[in-house]
Amino acid sequence: MKLKWMLPIGLFALSLATWIAFGIAVAMHVERKVLIAMAAFGALALEGVMWSTAAILGVSAFQARRQIWGRVRAVFQRA
Repeated sequence: MKLKWMLPIGLFALSLATWIAFGIAVAMHVERKVLIAMAAFGALALEGVMWSTAAILGVSAFQARRQIWGRVRAVFQRA
């Protein structure tokens, strides 16, 4: 694996861990302030994944989301 993909993969792992922790926190009935903070952090981490992947792929910011989500959808539609 190329070194340039380490940042998006790391950010994706961070985002995934945040959303898993968010689900656990919801199940444990954590305070609303903590849930909001966790959701905001998870959303920012996911946004970092999108922007860093777009930068690596060399597409503009406006085209990035469409291309990335198109690739993700294609993977799930094949299955």
